[in-house]
Amino acid sequence: MTKMYRNLYYIHGPRVLRSVVEKPTGHKAVVYIPNKFEKFGDNVFTSLYCATSLVIYTSPLVLPLALRRGWFTPDGGILVFKFLTGLGLIGLFSLISRTIGRLQNPHYSTFIDVLANAHKEYTPKSKAVLERFDFQFKSWPVDFDVKEIEEVKARKVLEGSRSGSMLSVTDLLAKMLTNTVGMSLVYPGSMGVMGLLLETPLLEGRTKLHLEYNGTRSKIRTRDNNDIDTMFVNQSTKCNGNILVICCEGNAGFYEIGIMSTPLAIGYSTLGWNHPGFSGSTGSPYPEQERNAADAVMQFAIHKLQFKPENIIVMGWSIGGYTASWLAMNYPEIKGLVLDATFDSLEPLAIPRMPKFMAGIVKHAVNNYINLNVGEQLSKYSGPVTIVRRLRDEMISTSQLELDTNRGNHLLVKMLETRYPNLVCSEIRSSLLTILSQPIQSIDIELKEQEQFYHEYISENRSSFPCLIGEKMTEDEKTLMLLYLVSFYSILPLNLFLFFLPLILLYLVSFILFSL
Repeated sequence: MTKMYRNLYYIHGPRVLRSVVEKPTGHKAVVYIPNKFEKFGDNVFTSLYCATSLVIYTSPLVLPLALRRGWFTPDGGILVFKFLTGLGLIGLFSLISRTIGRLQNPHYSTFIDVLANAHKEYTPKSKAVLERFDFQFKSWPVDFDVKEIEEVKARKVLEGSRSGSMLSVTDLLAKMLTNTVGMSLVYPGSMGVMGLLLETPLLEGRTKLHLEYNGTRSKIRTRDNNDIDTMFVNQSTKCNGNILVICCEGNAGFYEIGIMSTPLAIGYSTLGWNHPGFSGSTGSPYPEQERNAADAVMQFAIHKLQFKPENIIVMGWSIGGYTASWLAMNYPEIKGLVLDATFDSLEPLAIPRMPKFMAGIVKHAVNNYINLNVGEQLSKYSGPVTIVRRLRDEMISTSQLELDTNRGNHLLVKMLETRYPNLVCSEIRSSLLTILSQPIQSIDIELKEQEQFYHEYISENRSSFPCLIGEKMTEDEKTLMLLYLVSFYSILPLNLFLFFLPLILLYLVSFILFSL
């Protein structure tokens, strides 16, 4: 590496957050402390980044204001040019200050040597040395590129209906809404400001995964050239360690502080990943980029981590149910699917949260640009499923804390309609939703007869779906059978059973309800 090339790292290199040092008592994480010149430059760049992000997020409000104040006139253009020139000079001065600070910091020089060596020759040994540092993920070498896998093929995609005229006023407004505040509202974790506010908790989470669980961080490149930040914890020495749980986080969730802790606590090998645009991951969480990211993570698990799909459980939390159900639809041989606090469709949740006069635009934007059709994707998967419904979930309910408006109810009903078409008709569907509007534990009905009949039917007939049980049943008998299918596991708390059920009960619908 030439001296000139090395010096460039001091100019555009990543910001270091912490390092791991060896102590007599074991490894210890030490926070990286920049000197005053480097800190000044970092603070200015952070402030400029936050200001830019704020302008982008509020652009629908800023642009009309700019027009009224004449910013797009010749005189206004000169004023804007002077303003941007001033910002440019501030940025240049900050860059020089940060570079000088880094040149004077021996710890940063050590890091540069390690990073440059990893980029020059990326081996397990150089990666192990690189993992002693936590820094901006943009400079992390690529561990896995899905485009290098010959077996990658086109996947199933269930798209929403597209508008016939892409030049309509509604479509233009919907597209503007989606590309400005829309994605930030649906996926607040993609906001750069959110990443900055959570930088310390995320750093602490990664440090814990690395030091306590010996987690391995990797960069996965998708087919659309996004880089996805992942963390893998290998627990193969434990009783459940030969099973991998892939965790798909919520709309403000990160693997560092998300649902990875649940499977880790009970001994499963676990792979967490951040949505496109979240923390170290690049891109934006549009449905196509989400699908490509999830597919790359699955390919990484199969080809790099050497897990067979039959030994992989996919777990989705909240909006993570979209990518989780998409993976299940495209990899039907997986061990099981767990959907926790997940909805059936985004549209019923989005419209009530926006002003009424925007209902048409919101509906168009959701159906054409953010169509998270979890229910439809789940209906295409016939493998083991566990659905967890929260009793006090304000995020996936159209009315806060009202159980009858929880869209998890509709997700369950849609799955039952697909798997048991003879049990669910329009009248019974209405009755089933009424039943689901209250905690199942409060329903005192003996269902042992339905349990026995169901298992006898499954043993005598094929166990695949759609299951034709219910052909000769009355409506009351169908309702009781559906109630059994819904409440079969309602007495179980959220513990080991959450993960054992998909493994034990092949092709059985299981619906777990519990109170927080």
